[in-house]
Amino acid sequence: MPDSPEQVVREVGKRLGQPRLGKDALVKLLKQAENALSELSQSSSLQDALHALSKSLVQTTLLNHKDKDVKLLVAVCFIEVMRILAPDPPFSDEILKEIFRLFISIFADLTETSSPYLTRRMKILESVAALRCSMIMLNIGCEDLILDMVKIFFTSVRQGLQQSVCQAMLSIIMQILTEKVTQPLVDLILRNLVKDDKGASHKLAFDIIHNCAEKLEPIVRSFLSSCIFNKDIPVNDLRKLHHKVILEIFQCAPQILFAVIPNLTHELLSEQVDIRLEAVHLIGRLLALSNLHFGHENKLVFIEFLRRFSDKSAEVRIAAIDAAKACYMVKSSGDEARDILTSLQGRLLDFDEKVRIRAVNTVCDLAKSNLSSFPHEVILLAAERLRDKKASVRKNVMHKLLELYRDYCEKCSKGTATVNTRYEQIPAKLIVCFHNDIESFRPQNMELIFAEELFPSSLSPKERATHWIEFFSYFKLEHIKALNIIFSQKRRLQLEMQAYLSLRAKKEEPSDEIQKKICASFRKMATSFADTSKAEECFKNLHQMKDNNIFKDLVGLIDEGTTFATGRLIRDSFLKRIGHKHPMHSFFKILSIKCSYSIFNREMICAIFESLLSCGNELTDYVESACDLLLVVALVFPSLFQGSEEYLLELFSEESVLINEKTLRILAHLAKSTHHLSINFSNVVYPLLEQKCIEGTRAESKYAITAIASLHSPDDQKFAKLCKKVVSGLNDSRNVPTLLQSLGSILEHSPSVYELYGRQIVNSIQDILMSTELISTSGQSSLDGNSTCCCSCKLKVYCLKALVKGFLPRIARARINSILGKLLEYEKGLFPDIALCENDGPYLQLAAGKCVLKLATRWDSHISPELFRNTILMARDPSYIVRKSFICKLYGLLKRRAIPVRYACAFALASTDCSGDVRAESANYLSEVLKEQRRFFVQQNRASKDSIVDNPAYAVVFLIHTLAYDGGLPSNSYEDETSFPEFCSPLCVMLRELVEIDNVNRTEHGPTISFVSVLSGIFRAIQKAEDPSDSEITPKLHILSKIGLLIVKELDKHCKMSDSPRHILLPSSYYKLSGSERKVDECQENFISDKLVNRILKAHEPYKHQDNVKCSFVSERVSNESAPEREVCSSLSKLVGQNASVCDKGKGNKSLASGKAVSRKKDQNTNSSLDKENVSSCGSAGTKVSSPGSLGLSKEADSRYCVSLLDKQNRPMNRSSTRNTRASEADRNSCWQTVDISNFRLRECRP
Repeated sequence: MPDSPEQVVREVGKRLGQPRLGKDALVKLLKQAENALSELSQSSSLQDALHALSKSLVQTTLLNHKDKDVKLLVAVCFIEVMRILAPDPPFSDEILKEIFRLFISIFADLTETSSPYLTRRMKILESVAALRCSMIMLNIGCEDLILDMVKIFFTSVRQGLQQSVCQAMLSIIMQILTEKVTQPLVDLILRNLVKDDKGASHKLAFDIIHNCAEKLEPIVRSFLSSCIFNKDIPVNDLRKLHHKVILEIFQCAPQILFAVIPNLTHELLSEQVDIRLEAVHLIGRLLALSNLHFGHENKLVFIEFLRRFSDKSAEVRIAAIDAAKACYMVKSSGDEARDILTSLQGRLLDFDEKVRIRAVNTVCDLAKSNLSSFPHEVILLAAERLRDKKASVRKNVMHKLLELYRDYCEKCSKGTATVNTRYEQIPAKLIVCFHNDIESFRPQNMELIFAEELFPSSLSPKERATHWIEFFSYFKLEHIKALNIIFSQKRRLQLEMQAYLSLRAKKEEPSDEIQKKICASFRKMATSFADTSKAEECFKNLHQMKDNNIFKDLVGLIDEGTTFATGRLIRDSFLKRIGHKHPMHSFFKILSIKCSYSIFNREMICAIFESLLSCGNELTDYVESACDLLLVVALVFPSLFQGSEEYLLELFSEESVLINEKTLRILAHLAKSTHHLSINFSNVVYPLLEQKCIEGTRAESKYAITAIASLHSPDDQKFAKLCKKVVSGLNDSRNVPTLLQSLGSILEHSPSVYELYGRQIVNSIQDILMSTELISTSGQSSLDGNSTCCCSCKLKVYCLKALVKGFLPRIARARINSILGKLLEYEKGLFPDIALCENDGPYLQLAAGKCVLKLATRWDSHISPELFRNTILMARDPSYIVRKSFICKLYGLLKRRAIPVRYACAFALASTDCSGDVRAESANYLSEVLKEQRRFFVQQNRASKDSIVDNPAYAVVFLIHTLAYDGGLPSNSYEDETSFPEFCSPLCVMLRELVEIDNVNRTEHGPTISFVSVLSGIFRAIQKAEDPSDSEITPKLHILSKIGLLIVKELDKHCKMSDSPRHILLPSSYYKLSGSERKVDECQENFISDKLVNRILKAHEPYKHQDNVKCSFVSERVSNESAPEREVCSSLSKLVGQNASVCDKGKGNKSLASGKAVSRKKDQNTNSSLDKENVSSCGSAGTKVSSPGSLGLSKEADSRYCVSLLDKQNRPMNRSSTRNTRASEADRNSCWQTVDISNFRLRECRP
């Protein structure tokens, strides 16, 4: 029979007491003891049986044995003995300490998870926990061992350990903390809690705090409060991490922090930036962890946190923004979320650019995270930072908005998002951010953005078309203008590239002429790049390349039929041939984008048509936007519509309701480029076009006639038949405004119609002009909702506009002088052949003035000096609406160089207007026009001596003549100096602007390029000339020229008379050579001095007009706000009769008084006959045109605002008149008075 466990234990105990036992013997005996003890149950009666074993185990040789195997088995036997004899182990306190030290050393080996002894070690740990040995350790004063044991627990715990082991460790520590909490132990737990490695040790610390929160709360609260309030205490590593401690405890036992959280306001209000910074980070994370409940439960802390968005430190404000992002990502609803978003929104206008950048980034990231619910107004506010004063902010905002929009488009493509109007407004914000001072915002780079960065590359043409239509609905005039700049620039590059490739492909040897053309193409194409000089060099390098496949790729890129997919393949091939390591690879990459149809191509046009036609016959905003977009593309890229003919036919079918002003304009423009359309539209759409001419609106009829003119010959019988129908409709008083528009357009496009129906046309128009009744307009309640004149007056204006178009073709040369004479009467307020209502006069005078401008685009050389003066003086008309509308119309024509620059004198006259907006606009327009004209003049690089008349400074010749005819400057009155500053204000404004432009853009192009030298020559020449029609005007011309010369000298101290041109051409209708030397007027010489000039300049300091004062010359519609009629502060009327002459007191004063009342004597001198008036001492008619643009027919953007004039008689001129006209035309090139100013001697010469 085998021995019992008690007997085995006794036997092993005796044998272990024997000296000098080897390791093998010890291991064998200890294993026997382990097995026997494991079979014994807990009982105090077994103390005798275990006595020998216990005595042997406590021997020093066993308790402190060096061998790990022996130590482990000894520890197992100890824990078994303690288990059996619990709760009274048969060991002294000192022995127990050694035993616990042995246990702790065994626990350190728990990390060896692959050891065969792991089971025994786990058994010891679990037994220690079960037997609550920690209580014994506390009772016998083993705090140091307890701390070591807990350290070993945190060190040994691993993710791979069994759950029972971790639970045993947790149980032991909980037992200790339940009995006694010490600061070192708490510190140890907290250090493991805040470890960066969120492993098993962190989990153990987390569980400890979670389960012992009540016991730990006092000491933790005391520790954290000390960290918050006692910043002077030496800082250890744990105190530095007290925010992390709070964060971790908040997640495992938030009740511990109940009394600590309110103290965080102390840190938020600290004077030290780093403390506030850390506090903001902490509270932000607490808010995010609690789904913002923290803010609701801790109101005071939350309020102070929100105030940190306005902290004086930029770092703190940025930290608050980062916290806001984390919070809003977690929860986007509720009061706290709204408060956080409001605070974030305020940082979009922060004074620090880094804060603004971070705020914009945060807004865009939040919008990406929740496209559907993020407030769109916040996105739009962030987009406003595209106009930020700092370039770095604008660039960052642009990239973030592009990133947001691409993400939105991609989600729409995948079906995870739907079309959202708030995000479709982003491109509209981007496109108006042109800024030449910042490379990223120059038009050259904005093209790349719309080509490559706006949409994901995976987006199909149909999806691109949908987004384009959606966001184009938000485009206003400024957006469309910016888009046109991008499109026009792209088109110019493509055409120049096409021309270059054609030159390069020629078989013959390249000549010098071809080489010059190629270099010219390079210069033109280089303007499409940010760095033009570098781009030109790159083009030259491209020309030297030998691989013809490179140029074949370029040909493929500029092909209108290339699809998006094919274009990308060609670009990849092109860049591969160039080589990624090529030093100019980035340039060629940009070139490939600019050459290709990467924004719009034929695929896109078809897709837009499909979207448009899929809407049926509903005139929705989407349909309007699609039509607008097609129109913009058609105006620049008509060739892209090839292949869309079937869509056009469907669009203009009889059942379609989409035939309106926009679609008709598209057709009209495409019809001008018929080679782009493969179908003959003339017979298909003519009935619809004719219907619009009769029954449509004025705008529709305008474009319908243009389309007919493009699809048919001007002599086509269709025009004659249509004209007959129009005249018949006028007689029946049906839709008169539209019929008048149609009539004018017909006369403009088909002059031969006037020969057939001239008498009927005149009779119909005369009936309307003489009528005082309101003619029916087919349901139209008002002809112009923005006008204050009556409908009858509007009809009369339309009549004039219609008739004047008949004088624009060159065939009307024989009749032009008679209608100009009638125009002069109207400008003076004389309407013998028009029945007027009470307030019609100013509007018809305005119409007459605009008519002069319209005719000046073709017949400027026939406009007499008096008519010119009366026209530009309309800028000083007593009526605010007249002045405002006139300068807007004038600006549009000058901007397009449709009329000579001399008409810019009107801006100088209006630049001292008593109305602030008219004054600001006039000054701004004058500056823009002169700068543009100077740029154009320099580009012409003319060498001929008569090029001086094309110099923008030459406008002063006409301004002085206009001022001289003002009665406010008597020829012999020098007593009252006070009147001169105001009287000379237009001249001062004009000269100051010219000199400033000259100083900024001074170049080495010779005296004809410099404004100052030309002005000096002009003034000296005028002093040697006289007025051809009124001798009393001559002294005034001399006074003004002398004042002007002194002003120029004062404004430009470096002015040299020697730089002035030797010969100055003066228009013979305005000036003639003096017949004899004039006696020097000493009184005048003394009066006109530097002192007077300084007074004039001081009285008219430069006016800082606003950059944003613009006037659209596309619509030119004047707002009918309650603008009171203002008396114009015009020196031309104010100075009448003020000055009495000193040297000759017998003379009376004369005044033009804004061109309305003219003295009878001057009427006799200048208006007895226009033919006579045009005859100068050289025998010529009118003035030489001073701008190349004046020879061409101006294509107005909106014919509704072109006022026409009626020639009452409209009969052919007699033979003698015709002969005179022909003679005038033949002599026009020799009608200039040439003044030699080199030696102050006058002579008359012919070129």
